[in-house]
Amino acid sequence: MRFRFRLETLLRVRKRMEEMAEMEFTTALGKQRALEEELKRNREGLHKEKQRLRQGIEEGIMSSEFNLRCQLISQMERKCRELDQRLKQARVDVAQARGTLKQRHMETELVAGLKERDLKRYLKEVDARLQKELDDLVSVGYARQRNKLG
Repeated sequence: MRFRFRLETLLRVRKRMEEMAEMEFTTALGKQRALEEELKRNREGLHKEKQRLRQGIEEGIMSSEFNLRCQLISQMERKCRELDQRLKQARVDVAQARGTLKQRHMETELVAGLKERDLKRYLKEVDARLQKELDDLVSVGYARQRNKLG
């Protein structure tokens, strides 16, 4: 008789759900890192543009160029705020995905533990059955040996 775990389908489903949660976590983490990089680049660009404006003011620039640089800086600041908000949401998404992944992992481990327990019980039963058969063979052999002697 072969070992058959009665909840094998449930275990496969749990493993698949864990894999999906892992992919979602990886995706969310990738989005967060991409947003962090984009925000870093935009902040560096904003800093450089502010330095150019200061340098232009010191050197004396025309009012039209001053206005254009101020508008550009304003747009860049807006973009940084927007990216900052998106990054906050991405961090929330990563935290949720991490929690889901942990939950799915615990559910999978629970069913895997049941499988392990059932396998141990099955192996114990098989060992007991084999031992009984061996004991019976030894008893029959011993009885035959006594009958020949007696």
